[in-house]
Amino acid sequence: MHSIYIIAGEASGDVLGGRLMHALNNIKDSEPVIFSGIGGTTMEEAGLTSLFPMQELSLMGIFEVVPKLPKVIKRVYQTVRDIEKIQPDIVITIDAPDFNKAVVKRARKKCPHIKFVHYVAPTVWAWRKGRAKQMAKLFDGLICLFPFEPPYFEKEGLTAVCCGHPAIEAIPVINAERQNDHILIFPGSRLGEIKRIAPVFRDVYQKMKAMNPDLRAHIVAFSNLKEDIEEEFFGLNVKYIDPKDRYKAMTEAPFALAKSGTTGIELAIAKCPHIIAYKMNSITWEILIRVVKTKYAHIVNIMYNKEVVPEFIQYNCVASKIMHSILHHKSPDFGEIRLRLAGDNPEMSPSKQAAYFVKTFL
Repeated sequence: MHSIYIIAGEASGDVLGGRLMHALNNIKDSEPVIFSGIGGTTMEEAGLTSLFPMQELSLMGIFEVVPKLPKVIKRVYQTVRDIEKIQPDIVITIDAPDFNKAVVKRARKKCPHIKFVHYVAPTVWAWRKGRAKQMAKLFDGLICLFPFEPPYFEKEGLTAVCCGHPAIEAIPVINAERQNDHILIFPGSRLGEIKRIAPVFRDVYQKMKAMNPDLRAHIVAFSNLKEDIEEEFFGLNVKYIDPKDRYKAMTEAPFALAKSGTTGIELAIAKCPHIIAYKMNSITWEILIRVVKTKYAHIVNIMYNKEVVPEFIQYNCVASKIMHSILHHKSPDFGEIRLRLAGDNPEMSPSKQAAYFVKTFL
């Protein structure tokens, strides 16, 4: 029986981890796997008992992290002790790069026989290219989501593979006609994001509703943040959707307003016309723009090297600019995005490709 330790740091990583756990358990002629580590509801449903609540690692931005730094450091050492106690065959870390690198750096010294694999490559193509060399020193393998990523790490000696984006296997191929009776809104999965972005999306929705009084908003809201979102959209004609049902909503919606991030990729795979927006702490932004090397935030725009999907970041994240784009921008054809994001072996699901890669280290 194999022992695998998995650490995920946020909601998207929890989904990746849960699917990977299922795929590892379903590999034919393979020994059973015992899982341990840190994760959320998806990984727990797949059989994991989380060492501590995953939400403690869902931090973003300098001013969000600093106040909680002592507790995060405490969790690093707690996790290392747990790995040392369990002695797994493999440790798989997903997203949460700062936390996970701190864990792996210490765990590798204490348990040199363990193999370490990271899932979701750091964006070295966007900023801090030196991280590729750091990853090669810390990890034995790297699972990438996008086809242009492996070469950055392979040249540093790290075994890397593109397994594709897991949303490919979760979002069905549907070509049904979309009804223009609602829009889909993704205001974010963190309280800070909601406070900054939801008011902008509310204003856009009100402007759209002024043109079409029957228009309704379907808002994807995590249960722990629903009250905060309700405050922003109080008195408006909205329907709240559980995040677990978001893929179905994406295949039905005629248009979406989305916080920049994984959601944009998922919407493109679902062929849903959309815009992305993001606004962060102003000081964090001023630091970020000095180090980020890419022109775009949306992966689709990065892949095509042009603004295929309109994006409104920081000072451009205002309702009037977004509304102007909605009225004048022609939605692109997302037909080939699914194939581009299907991984090195499109005949196999991304999670299954990742599972077979992990198996090579057992």
